[in-house]
Amino acid sequence: MKPTSLILHLILVLILVGTAAPALAWGPEGHEIIAAIAESYLTPMAKEQLQAIIGSTKRIADPELSSWADHIRYMKEYKSVYPGNGNWHFVDFNVTERYDENFELRPDPNGNDVIGAIRRWTDELASNKIPLEHKLDAVRFVVHLVGDIHQPLHCAYRYGDMGGNMIPVHSFQGRNYSFDAETMMDFGQPSIHSVWDESMVYELLGSTRPRIMARKLQKEITDDEFRKWSNDNILQWAIDSYWRARKEVYRWPNGDPLPWKWARPGMDLTSENYIDARLPLVREQLKKGGVRLAYMINSALDPDFLAEKTAARQKSAEKAEEKAAEK
Repeated sequence: MKPTSLILHLILVLILVGTAAPALAWGPEGHEIIAAIAESYLTPMAKEQLQAIIGSTKRIADPELSSWADHIRYMKEYKSVYPGNGNWHFVDFNVTERYDENFELRPDPNGNDVIGAIRRWTDELASNKIPLEHKLDAVRFVVHLVGDIHQPLHCAYRYGDMGGNMIPVHSFQGRNYSFDAETMMDFGQPSIHSVWDESMVYELLGSTRPRIMARKLQKEITDDEFRKWSNDNILQWAIDSYWRARKEVYRWPNGDPLPWKWARPGMDLTSENYIDARLPLVREQLKKGGVRLAYMINSALDPDFLAEKTAARQKSAEKAEEKAAEK
């Protein structure tokens, strides 16, 4: 385990003791990176409103905030406060569904999935009718769930495998991080899901701290990427993650599908056969998550932000119409 996350993981183990919990999304480091990227894109007004909610010395990248939604999933006191909150971390899209004229990815009609939860909590964050302490939970949920939806296996499953939680991984041999059957893991037996939650992020980080990595990734984001990724089409975010899972995460680099059997010992993943080929996807998903998290917070807390976006879209549409008329 990475030393930087040891304390937070020990706390989480104590919270989950006695439960058979599935792997959690991205792990604290991934959520910290996404939130830290988002911080660099917040408007002054959004920052001011945010600090009034979370406290002047706090940051949304702090693990106790960015990973809070994972910590409460199995706490009895929150089951009555936020019933069904465990379902808010994912959406079940089947990667084995045939792609034909009838193909359609449908979110839960009752909003009881990550798509509906992001919408709900962003609306709560924007509301002027809820108490400050409730807004704090809104920030916590938005920050975390926007991160979750960008972990591809939180938007996909295959043959009932719970987003890859049932597909065992025997060993992971990267250039910066590794484990094998003898390695003690804090979340039980490794799976392809837990590999994407944590191991791939550890491999990306190496000896780099999460917030330093966030700065590196933020510098990689081009103006075109920033414009393309800045939107609140949450369903499309999930669909994009689904296709990345279907075409990449659940496949070897040569296109063959990963094993689907639940029996152990499971796969042996190496830099050569899987890890190196999938690290660019990890980088991209973390960057997308940061840009989109900033967009949602700015939209909720800065009234001028959406007005400016709407005006810009209208101006762009008018220019397009003028060009069409000239033709």
